[in-house]
Amino acid sequence: MVWLLFWVVWDRPGIINELSFVFLKHGVNVRNIIGNSRALMVDVDGDLDSLIPRLGSVGGLEFLGVINGPIVPLTFSQRHFIAAVKNVLSQMGTQHVERVLYRLGYEYARVLVSEIPLGDPLTTVRTYLSTATAYNRLTFKKLEVKGDELIVEFENPFDEELNTALTQGYIHGLTNTALTKLHYISIERVNNIYRAVARPVESIELA
Repeated sequence: MVWLLFWVVWDRPGIINELSFVFLKHGVNVRNIIGNSRALMVDVDGDLDSLIPRLGSVGGLEFLGVINGPIVPLTFSQRHFIAAVKNVLSQMGTQHVERVLYRLGYEYARVLVSEIPLGDPLTTVRTYLSTATAYNRLTFKKLEVKGDELIVEFENPFDEELNTALTQGYIHGLTNTALTKLHYISIERVNNIYRAVARPVESIELA
């Protein structure tokens, strides 16, 4: 299974039609497409050698790379998912459920990066934040390195009503696994922008 990942630099009418035409011209079959006005993931089948150099010809799209792996996307209604979790919160208690959500996000990222690594650590982090954007789980804005700190800016976390527990766990697991080192992570919100800062735990590396 091969997925092509795109960042939507400029959302405009006809962008999907133009991309489909490029695939058709090169004899590549589109099996699945997910995403939104910010990021797209396209599951394709065929010879990509001649296709990939032409992907930059579609105005408004930035080709981010190829993901080779058994990724089968599942979709949930955000409203109904949040409502279900809120029901569980009322029954089991906020702290307990938030810990579970955080751990689920962490383990999801860890398994994902372990099974489908994407080269250097920063590319891996950036790519999987972009796929999370295509999945409507958040909107990735910026990745920055300052000294030994890794800073991720994002907005619109799907679990904002749940104190972003799953999203925080995902970013933490993604950072630790991609950089193969344990990090502390703190997240603050300024207006609509969330800023996650990951700082390494000294002298502890992941095998």
